[in-house]
Amino acid sequence: MPEPTEEDVLTAFERENIPRHYKQYYSTKRHNFFASIQQFSYVWKCFVQLDEILECEFELMNNLNDPNLMLPMMLFMNGHAKMRVAFELACSSCLTEGNSILRDAIESVAHGRRIALEPALHQAWIEKGEGPISLKTFKHEFEYEKASRVFNGLPELHDLWKQFSEFGSHTNLNSIVNRFHIDRTESHLVYGFDYSGAKTEVAVPMLFEMILAFWLMENAIYSICESRLKLDLRLPDLRSRFEKEKEQVRQHIIQKFNIRRA
Repeated sequence: MPEPTEEDVLTAFERENIPRHYKQYYSTKRHNFFASIQQFSYVWKCFVQLDEILECEFELMNNLNDPNLMLPMMLFMNGHAKMRVAFELACSSCLTEGNSILRDAIESVAHGRRIALEPALHQAWIEKGEGPISLKTFKHEFEYEKASRVFNGLPELHDLWKQFSEFGSHTNLNSIVNRFHIDRTESHLVYGFDYSGAKTEVAVPMLFEMILAFWLMENAIYSICESRLKLDLRLPDLRSRFEKEKEQVRQHIIQKFNIRRA
């Protein structure tokens, strides 16, 4: 197929209002997003299925009987909002930026779960910036010894949180090395930085790893809200279909990219 033109990728409003120096970056990112959905439709389908499950769960939890769940639900929804942004960025071949936001999403869900399980921590979380004692309590409960506190009972999610931190949020060699390139000429070294773009064999497993993180986050949310959610007749089928789809995609990626773990 021929390379898409500017008219193919951008709307008339975007073509008119986005300045030329920014338009190349913007249109490339938009094209990558469309191409990811088209070429890796099996991954995109998996994502939107899980997104539908979360939408359904939040709809069912709109009317709360337990006031202690209000803050956790806010944090769960905040995590969901960040999941969407993270995946859109990753589909646009901005993997590092997607990792960074996904780290925040995981943390938001983990905080919400901790507060739901220990309602006494509501005050510490809300008042974390209002005085030295509150800040000290917050750091003790939510920042120190994360594996045994915030991520207690969520070891796989904790491992992914650390991974996305290393390859996204933290500024280090791992987070930039694959995007930096140097070309040698007869007289100079010419360097550049790729603002977006990733090899297929890197992008697809990373997208699926994001979905695994989303799935673990959904499991954490479901476990907190199970007494209400288990009464719904739609969710069991939606979750069962997603489980099957996820495992099919996992096996497809393992075989297609010849990797041991996906």
